[in-house]
Parts: sequence; C-alpha cells; structure tokens
Amino acid sequence: MISGPVIIILLTVLLVCLVFGVPIAFSLGLAGAATIVAASGIPFLIQVPLTLQRTLADPVMLAVPMYILMGEILYRGKVGQQLFEVANVWVGRMRGGTGVSAVSAFTFFAAIVGSSMASVLTIGRIALPEMEKAGYSKRLSYGLSAVGGSLGILIPPSIPLIIYASLASVSPAQLFIAGLLPGILIAALLAAWAMFAAPPTRDMNTAAWSARKALRTTWRALPDLSLPVIVLGGIYTGIYTPTEAAGIGVILSLLLTVVLRRSLSLKDLPGVLIVATRHSASLLAIVAGALILGSALTLIGLPQFLAKTVMEAGVEPWVVLLIMMVTWTILGFFLEVISIILITVPVFVPIAVALGFDPLWFGILMVLNMELAVITPPLGMNLFALKAILPDEKIEVIIRATLPSLAIVLTVLVLVWIFPDIALILTRF
Repeated sequence: MISGPVIIILLTVLLVCLVFGVPIAFSLGLAGAATIVAASGIPFLIQVPLTLQRTLADPVMLAVPMYILMGEILYRGKVGQQLFEVANVWVGRMRGGTGVSAVSAFTFFAAIVGSSMASVLTIGRIALPEMEKAGYSKRLSYGLSAVGGSLGILIPPSIPLIIYASLASVSPAQLFIAGLLPGILIAALLAAWAMFAAPPTRDMNTAAWSARKALRTTWRALPDLSLPVIVLGGIYTGIYTPTEAAGIGVILSLLLTVVLRRSLSLKDLPGVLIVATRHSASLLAIVAGALILGSALTLIGLPQFLAKTVMEAGVEPWVVLLIMMVTWTILGFFLEVISIILITVPVFVPIAVALGFDPLWFGILMVLNMELAVITPPLGMNLFALKAILPDEKIEVIIRATLPSLAIVLTVLVLVWIFPDIALILTRF
C-alpha cells in the first residue's frame, strides 16, 4: 500500500547511492530492498531471488547476452568494412554519396546487432575518415554517425526492444516489426540530409563507375548482407523465436568471421568472449537491480495507484503521454538507456494501457526517446563512442556538432506520435 514514509525511504536511498557514486545496478537494488523491508518486513525479501530467477530465466531475456556476443564478434571481425564498401560502390559517386553509404552501413549493421555504441564504433571508424576526406563538415559527419549509430536500438534486433517486450508482456517479434518502418524513416531522412548538406562535388571523382566492380563487391559481401536477412527473416516468418535467432546469429557470425573471412582468429575468441561476458554481466546486473526495484514498486502498488489517479483526474491522454516523454528526456540526461527502460516501463505501461494506448506503439515511442538519450549530453553514450574514435577531438566540439541532428529523431518521434500506423501497419499482416 502506498505510504509517504515508504516513498521517502525509496527516494532517499536511491539518491544517496547515486550521489556517492554507487553503481546504478546496486543503487536500484538497494533502493528496492530498502522499500520492501520498510513496506513488508525482512521476511518478504525471500521473494527477491525468486523474482530474479523467474525473469532472468525468461527465454526472451536470454537473447540479450547472445546479441551482445554477436555484436562483439562482428565488431572484432571487421564486418562493417564490407557493408560500407558495398554501399559506397553503388552510391559513392553521387552528391553526399559517402554520407549515404555511411547511413546504409549503419542501417544494415543495426539490423544485425542491437547496440547503438557497437554501431558507432564499428561503422564510425570506417565512415568518419572517408567523410573527412570528402570535405564534410563536422556537424554533418558527426551527426550522421551519432544518429546512424542510434538506429542500433530501434531497427531490430534491438536489445532495448527485447527488454521492453519482456517487461511489458508483448510479442518481441511484433515489436521488432513495429520498429522497422520508423527506423527506415530515420535512415531515409539522414540520407536526404547527407545529399543536401554535403559539399557540391562528387565524393568519388577518380575512376569511372563500373557495374562489374559494383556487382563483384556486392557478391563478395553477400554473406555479410545475408546475415540480417537470415536472422530477421526467420523471426518475421515465425521459423524461429528471437532467442533462437540470436543463437543462430552467433553461429553465423563465427562462420563468417572465423571460417569464411578469416578476419577473426581462434586465438582472438577468448578475448571476444571475455569482453562480451563483461558487457552481459554489467547489463544483467542492472536488470537485476531494476527488477528488485520493480518488485518493490509493485508491492507498494505505485503503478496501479498512478494509473487509477490519472484515470480519475480526467487528464487528456496526450498530456499524460507528453509528461512521460519529458520524464524520459530528463532521465536520459543522467542514466543510460537500459536503466531508464527498467525503471519506467513497470510504472508507465499500466498507465498507457489504461489510457487505451497500444503497448507496441508505446514501446516504439519509448525507444525513439531513448535514441535522443544516447545522443544528448551529459551521458549520451554515442557521444563517448565518437570520442573514442576521435581521441584528439574535444568532447564539447562533438556535442555541439551533433546537437542539430536531434531534429531528425524528433521529427520521426512526432510523426510516429501523430500517425501510429507508421509503427503498427506492418504488425497487422
């Protein structure tokens, strides 16, 4: 039952932990445990390990470590180079061709892995030097890379969408389908921006275009291009689940990089596994901490209380949705994406459903807001990924250069809000 002292304990423990630099996973877990003890006593803590076991053993959640492993294999195996070369050989000679090639490579790579940082680090390392050679401004090249990388959390398979599907009890396959058109729309706007803002000269003006060379390059990269088709095609046609698709993706990634391309050696695999395990453990620790907090919120009835209060207050649904999105934006300044999803979904989804919003559409709106979070300071992860690629560039320069690109994500966010069918139309087939 909601009570003032219990809410005060929750907020106090959480804020104290964050102020003193306690890792977010432990901050969430300690705040949740303190709330449970305050509301129901120490014996009720026995429910915590049961909740963790039930959720972390969910087949949908089990896909997350495998997608992380697949992304690390492809990153270390230099698959991004093949994707960029294919795009560049077809559109590189047009105005803005190098930028369009980068956007195409970002989009394809997003359809293989579900991480925005992995996309920036993989494709950005290749595309940024090429755009610099073509005379692109920092605002254009950094903006294309920051927003292009953010497609990794919208275009399926997406780790945030997988976690949302588990928490909101919706079909991950349907959610993946819902994210497809909004992601393509962002990519199309990025490509149009590249063609409009690029220097008025051909990016590639040396050798004449050759259909034979283009086809040969495409044929050479066919295994790389077929990876998202196999992974996503099987999900959309119902041949296998998103979790099974993740396992298949890992196997195909190993075959591609170790056996076919030989861009990754067997002696590299232990290092790949170690890095992927660290990332998975870090992410799942945050999940565990947020689950404890979520259990505490459910125990004290906060989501139900808020949903009932909103319904009885007679507030317009669009006003409530706007408040939610402002909350996501503010949290995006201080927390990373997974933490925001895990904290807000258990509270916001019951309210959204009570107001009549489609949970699939609501999930896509949430992830579009998360795209803003990864490219806005002070904790925009894509900004730090760009800094890792450009160690000699000041972070303030990167931030100023990427801020105009927010307009593209905001445009798509507004369009999906006004026209829900952009996200939902493909889910009806």
